[in-house]
Amino acid sequence: MARGVALTSDPRTPMTSDLDDPANAATPRPGEMPPDVVVAVSADERARGQLLPETERAAYAAFRSHGCLLLRGVFPATLVDAMYRDYVARYGAMDARGMREQALKPSPNPFIARSEARYQITPRMSGAFGQPGVFANSLLCRFLAPLFSGDMQLSSFTLVVSHPGAPLQPVHRDHGHLFVEPEVGLNLPVHAVNVVVPLIDTDLETGPTGVWPGSQQWPESVQPQPDTLTACPIERGDCMLLDYRTLHSGLPNRGGRARPILYMVYARSWFFDDVNHFGIRSLDMTVEDCRALPESVRPVMIRAMSQAMRAQADERIARARGPDHSPNDPSSWGKVGRNDPCPCGSGRKYKQCHGRSGSA
Repeated sequence: MARGVALTSDPRTPMTSDLDDPANAATPRPGEMPPDVVVAVSADERARGQLLPETERAAYAAFRSHGCLLLRGVFPATLVDAMYRDYVARYGAMDARGMREQALKPSPNPFIARSEARYQITPRMSGAFGQPGVFANSLLCRFLAPLFSGDMQLSSFTLVVSHPGAPLQPVHRDHGHLFVEPEVGLNLPVHAVNVVVPLIDTDLETGPTGVWPGSQQWPESVQPQPDTLTACPIERGDCMLLDYRTLHSGLPNRGGRARPILYMVYARSWFFDDVNHFGIRSLDMTVEDCRALPESVRPVMIRAMSQAMRAQADERIARARGPDHSPNDPSSWGKVGRNDPCPCGSGRKYKQCHGRSGSA
């Protein structure tokens, strides 16, 4: 029997998925997402910055059941278009080769290669990317806050660019279950949510994010069946919410243009993602811009302020150490305290970065 072939309606299997097999050149066409996953936001709801009670109930029920939710029309198209223009001005001249060369540069580096022809960028949160209507969107934050019992911070703000020819991304969760014991880990509430915001209209050819609904409650040993992948086009103004434990995959980009998507991760205050952001900044906003934010926005931006202050301290330390100091050469750092900012410029403490055993 061929590996990964479904014998029943169960969308999972304890065997390895064919989607992770490099020999499997044919990518299965995604199926339709469950209809209740897609919730339309009305113009009145967007203007009020809050979903109507019946819309809200339907959205919460879908997210808790499937671990994913597509909210259509959350952001004004004009705001998304402004972010796309900002993206083009900063990075539009780079093709896949240019981003690959940038990603090969030493840390600190805002570029990371995530897979073939697919790159993650931590952009400076200024210009259109620095608008509170993006990362502190009233409707979005009001919906998310109860999922975290009000304990919510912006944890990361990154772009992922899929260039033409990018293949199917390996199946993955953004983070595994917090506890390996099924009777514990599978019953916990959400600890982080990834909010996916396309900067261009993304059809199935351009490659949206494909998901396995309900997989946030599957044990780590269970892999998805390839023919149960679901996806749908995502338009400018839409956003997809993914429980951090939900299995998903970026679909191949068979189109003729790069596909930039903004990923905003919101998390409980005690959760830090050292899997995806070890040794790198996940938020890039200056101290001055953080302080200029409206008072109502600052609680969700505490982590951004913290990283900005650490980066500012790193710059002062680097100037004090003189020209012989190099953030890329640990031998030039001299003695570094375990609780001091890491001289590499990551924004983390030395003991959590290059001070880890075997890291320097």
